[in-house]
Amino acid sequence: MKSEYILKTEEDTKNMAKEIAFDIKNKIIFLNGEIGAGKTTFTKYLVEAFGLKDEVCSPTFALENRYETENGLIIHFDLYRLKSEEELDMIGFYDTLKENATILIEWADKFNIEKYIKKYNIISFKIEDNNIRAVTIK
Repeated sequence: MKSEYILKTEEDTKNMAKEIAFDIKNKIIFLNGEIGAGKTTFTKYLVEAFGLKDEVCSPTFALENRYETENGLIIHFDLYRLKSEEELDMIGFYDTLKENATILIEWADKFNIEKYIKKYNIISFKIEDNNIRAVTIK
């Protein structure tokens, strides 16, 4: 799996999602980047790469969306609206981290979640000039 990508088009995002889909299967992934950087678009194409052509939307208001695909469960969190770790506990966030699923977490950097997780990856999206996205994977 490459660690850096330059995404000039939405098709590039789709290709990246396809390329890394099975490398990140059943892992916890923090999706970092400002609003509009491409986190939800990436999730849409990851769900598609896992075999489900379903409507994918940001879980900003629902907080969590689940996608049962032919290649396993994808759980997508958006923690943007949450203010405290207590709220994470109230929505069952920490229990969900134990599920056998690919777990994508937007805005994980608002909290100190990594202290509860032994293994995770970070995919960071940065908007550059001409609407290009620079993506790094750690």
